[in-house]
Amino acid sequence: MEQEERDEEKRALEALLGLEDLAEKKIKIFSRLLMDTGIAKQMEELSLRHEKRKESLAVFLGQKPKKKAVEQKSEENKQ
Repeated sequence: MEQEERDEEKRALEALLGLEDLAEKKIKIFSRLLMDTGIAKQMEELSLRHEKRKESLAVFLGQKPKKKAVEQKSEENKQ
């Protein structure tokens, strides 16, 4: 019984991880299509928040998170 509950919770968290991934990707694409730079910047920030939640869920589930976009952007700015 207890194992079934844990499995169900894990499946729910994995589903949430997939939704966060999808939201991040869709918002990132949408932000690139916008002509208003202010709104595009807000959408990019929203995408980063989804990415952070996705990384937190991945760590919680024992998965290795991918390189953070924030780190990637800072590396790009240095070059």
